[in-house]
Amino acid sequence: MRNPGGVGSVAIALSAAAAMLAGAVTARAQVMGAGPADRPPVDAASATRVKTTWTESCASCHGADARGTEKGKNLIRSVMVLHDRNGSEIGPYLKKGHPAGAATTFTDAQINDLAQFLRQRVNDSFRSSPIFEPRNVLTGNAKAGEAFFNGPGRCSTCHSPTGDLAGIGKKYEPIDLQQRMVFPRPPQGRGGAAAKPTRATATVTVTPPSGQAVSGVLVELNDFTVTLRDDAGVTRTFERTKDLKVQKNDPLAAHREMLDTLTDANIHDLVAYLETLK
Repeated sequence: MRNPGGVGSVAIALSAAAAMLAGAVTARAQVMGAGPADRPPVDAASATRVKTTWTESCASCHGADARGTEKGKNLIRSVMVLHDRNGSEIGPYLKKGHPAGAATTFTDAQINDLAQFLRQRVNDSFRSSPIFEPRNVLTGNAKAGEAFFNGPGRCSTCHSPTGDLAGIGKKYEPIDLQQRMVFPRPPQGRGGAAAKPTRATATVTVTPPSGQAVSGVLVELNDFTVTLRDDAGVTRTFERTKDLKVQKNDPLAAHREMLDTLTDANIHDLVAYLETLK
């Protein structure tokens, strides 16, 4: 259960719009997951049209702004919602039966409108949104954050307060610490292109049905093609057929997967702890 009182300060805090949106398509393809670079457009008319439906069928559990209540989860941080495109995820979910017994008789048009409404709520929580209001995110317990970091959060399996995280509290503002933790991004070069590979860079190995496997930095991966940059700096694109084997390695996958499992208290506590590493 999410804590609705803390959701506002756990807004999906993003860095400046220009930096985040540069090369959005490439960044989205690299991570193939939820993140600030993945911002599909919103049909404002659809989002407005469905407000009555939202109020009548959804708001009592998920809140007027979809940030959750004691009865329903925060949908702003739902991986399903972040992955959704015009009802592609929430449509099948609602049609097969809502676990809380909510009505599942929404039409396809209503589902699309609901998807637009939720996407609008997500986008409004971005720092680049004209209605975004930075809030104090240092409301957690640093000691609890340290315990979670070294314990159930398993952060210490990859990170060290005296190694890669040394001085991070001095390097970043709390709101940016939160963003980098919840929505990590691989390093990028000019124009959003993949930068020199680091341990956070997504890579891919492509094996054609006849031929030698090719590995490199993942540039783009979609339903139709996969593009990589090999060690020689050559960009290569392969058509995705049933015989083409594609093995992706995303070092940041664990961060993306934890988005829908961390509680608001976990996030606040972790940020409070990271802020002490100066």
